[in-house]
Amino acid sequence: MPLMSFNSEELLYHFITLLIIVTFGSGFTRLFASAFSKTKPDGEKAGFEFNPLANLDILGTIVFILGGFGWGRQVDDQKIRFKRQKLGWFLLSLIAPYASLSLALGAAYIKHFFWTDRVVEVLISVSVAVTAYHIIPIPPLFGSRLIYLVLPGERVWRIFSKFGPFIILGLVLIDRFSGTPFLREMMAPVVDVITKFALYY
Repeated sequence: MPLMSFNSEELLYHFITLLIIVTFGSGFTRLFASAFSKTKPDGEKAGFEFNPLANLDILGTIVFILGGFGWGRQVDDQKIRFKRQKLGWFLLSLIAPYASLSLALGAAYIKHFFWTDRVVEVLISVSVAVTAYHIIPIPPLFGSRLIYLVLPGERVWRIFSKFGPFIILGLVLIDRFSGTPFLREMMAPVVDVITKFALYY
């Protein structure tokens, strides 16, 4: 659910959740990219970035505010190379949705057995949404890597990945302000399935 719909307390809970999600998703992505790639960009170190603000992405945060999902700072796949580039990045791109799903499962476990505070519920709902929206086949979301696998070369992918975040932002703006929430309606069944999976005990 978009952040523009909430009061100040809810905004605080969602902002905390955003920081947690991007820290785990982007942090672990950068960690594994640095650790297992053949080449690393200048200044790239193999390590987990614990600073949440360093993992924020401007467009990803805007999409989060307007659409209720988003992404963290990305690693440049033209600078970090794997022995099998496409397969390496396909597997690496699984980390962000897996991190979000793990957070949803962990929060659901806490809610069921230990603590039922509102912030836990927000962590579940937002983590589920981020996980679900990753199936959209537009960069930098995970679904786009399925397209990346079948592209014959990387030139088209470079253009697609460059404009992908702006395409997503445009879709979210249309969904949010056109009066027809087509994106939310399309993703609702996926969100429902993942929510039931996370809350199944």
